[in-house]
Amino acid sequence: MKFGRYEIISELGKGAMGIVHLAYDPQIDRQVALKVLRKDKDISDEFVLRFLKEAKAIGRLSHANIVTVYDVGQDHDTIYITMEFLEGDPFDKVVSKGGLGHEEAINIIIQLAGALDYAHQKGIVHRDIKPSNIIFSGQESVKLTDFGIARFEDSSASLQTQAGEILGTPAYMSPEQVNGQTVDGRSDLFSLGVILYELIVGAKPFQGNNLAAIFNAIISQEPEPPDKNNPFVSKKLSNIIMQSLAKEPGRRFQTGSEMAAALKECLQDTRMAGQMPNQQKKKSANPLFFMILVLVIGLLVGGYYLWPKPGQHKLPEKQMQASSLPDHSASSTPVPKPAQTQASSEIITKPEALPNVFATIKINSVPDNASIYVDKDLKGKTPMDLKLPIGIHELRLSLPEHFEWQAQVQLSEKDDVPLFIQLFPINQNL
Repeated sequence: MKFGRYEIISELGKGAMGIVHLAYDPQIDRQVALKVLRKDKDISDEFVLRFLKEAKAIGRLSHANIVTVYDVGQDHDTIYITMEFLEGDPFDKVVSKGGLGHEEAINIIIQLAGALDYAHQKGIVHRDIKPSNIIFSGQESVKLTDFGIARFEDSSASLQTQAGEILGTPAYMSPEQVNGQTVDGRSDLFSLGVILYELIVGAKPFQGNNLAAIFNAIISQEPEPPDKNNPFVSKKLSNIIMQSLAKEPGRRFQTGSEMAAALKECLQDTRMAGQMPNQQKKKSANPLFFMILVLVIGLLVGGYYLWPKPGQHKLPEKQMQASSLPDHSASSTPVPKPAQTQASSEIITKPEALPNVFATIKINSVPDNASIYVDKDLKGKTPMDLKLPIGIHELRLSLPEHFEWQAQVQLSEKDDVPLFIQLFPINQNL
């Protein structure tokens, strides 16, 4: 199969907007990544405009840490974007493995802060900074991808579109995104700070069992400073991370270059002081090894002299049996069987096993009176409280003369889930 002159080799993945293929460009004899608008979506003029807007946004960028766009075209009643093919792993896989040291993690964030500074100077806000939108090619080299919901800051286009994929993204949203407010580059830097926190601490700063809990944490809760329980995290690095996670944009780093400079200074200071976490762990390994070695030798020597020799008296058999019995007198609570524990865990982690459990999602939009479609079925108009089964649902809002809003929403608890959506008028000059 071909799109234009590009020959499809295989499918690489699917996103909210399109399907990404590995393709071959015979004209210049190289492999490329071909992103094609998904045909299973209800294609509208607004949706096509949004897809082409992605190409326009990232086509203006030329940076070592941002994916390069080569071409855009139409074929098979759809449109496509041709980009450089990046070999490597999505950064979320790297984060989940936890294989990065502090110094390597900081160097990667410095690269990304520089890339965002460049994009922001070009008037482009990414709006969806998260590990899965970063490609890690090894040797501390990364590239930022998927400007699919970037807000195009153009003096000739004051009215912008807002769209996003909620599933998997909330933990990296800025407070102003959650509140449906206008965002700028400082929102991207907040999301980058969330990633840095996760790399250094090993856990996300804002967590919850459902969307409402995550949103509440982002808006109103302060995460624990990274240096509080980890002696290998310097106070300076901890302060940088906490500044990037400030609720008010004015208290954060104002530019990517400012954030990158602070991290570079932190690296230099810790190296001069010999306190870099990676080095500190290596230095502490040798004394610990010798302490364990001495302890093992001591146990072996002591065991030799304490082990009963032939002819020595042994404890009577009854006394030995009594002394080896565990003491249960302190507790009368029966221990649950492993099978019972496992069954209860499965009930918690597999919400699809409870088809009769529902959650209420409270949908509000500005302007209101937008048509609400859930799994392609019309449910009513905003504002509206919808009772839906727990699980994943396709959600779409449509309002005449406005850009459509589409998302995937995952409902995992019976709690109420608030959802605020701002719809923007279509600008024909965009």
